Amino acid sequence: MKPIGHIFSELHDKVLWQYQQKLDNSNLFQNLSANDEYYIDLLYSLEDPTVTSFADKAKISKPAATRIIHRFVDEKYLVKRPSQTDKRMSFLELDQKVKENCEKNHQLFDQVFLNAISVLSIEEQQTLHQIMFKINQKI
Repeated sequence: MKPIGHIFSELHDKVLWQYQQKLDNSNLFQNLSANDEYYIDLLYSLEDPTVTSFADKAKISKPAATRIIHRFVDEKYLVKRPSQTDKRMSFLELDQKVKENCEKNHQLFDQVFLNAISVLSIEEQQTLHQIMFKINQKI
């Protein structure tokens, strides 16, 4: 029997390949690196993100986060909105096109992953969901 890490790696590669095959290649953000896409997705997942919350979530230094945010602002991927209560703080808001792209990509990935686990019964899918949630909380 293959080690679980090898099986997980194979599953990851297959799901990612299927996702990329279905991805709209007319992506508006083709000049983004894989790291940039990861950071945009983190910003998308945060509620009312700030530079500090982004840095914490990305596990990078605040100066590194600031450089990334400035570049995204320059490229019009997001804007900084001053806080109404604390003028020293700004909230980061993704451009509407970026938000729509993130939402579309999340829906597509969910569709591909649900198709991959369709070989499981409903009960097995629920168990897998619980296990993956638990692992995700630990990492």
